[in-house]
Amino acid sequence: MFIATQRIRVEWAHCDPAGILFNPHYYLWMDSGTHALLQASGFDLIGEPSRDKRFRGCPLVASNMSFSKPLYFGDVVLCSSQVERFGNTSFVVAHQFSRADQPEPVASGSEVRVWGYSDSTDPSKLVARAMPDDVRAMLSVDKTIDVTV
Repeated sequence: MFIATQRIRVEWAHCDPAGILFNPHYYLWMDSGTHALLQASGFDLIGEPSRDKRFRGCPLVASNMSFSKPLYFGDVVLCSSQVERFGNTSFVVAHQFSRADQPEPVASGSEVRVWGYSDSTDPSKLVARAMPDDVRAMLSVDKTIDVTV
């Protein structure tokens, strides 16, 4: 599967008073990892809404995290994101976090997302549609890309 990796430095603002990473930041990084994965695979998540007026993105419908070791102020984290499974209208993105200098994971999580469109009868409502075949193909390529900015 296509994997997007990014390095993230744990900054003081990410930490609690003890200098330990405050865990909600993992959820922000998972969201960022999913969007980076789509962009890096070749899907223009930013430009798609201008081409397809009904496309509304990939809404999150479930998420979870498991923590095995803490991260601290100054650590550099490697976040690896990839599609774990495709459903009919949903897909699961797996995220693994490790210190950049150590291979064992410190945390892992996943997100369930749907391919979202505005409803044709009520544009204020979202409906899930099947992910386009070309996007599935792009996310299925055996390749790893570092998307660190």
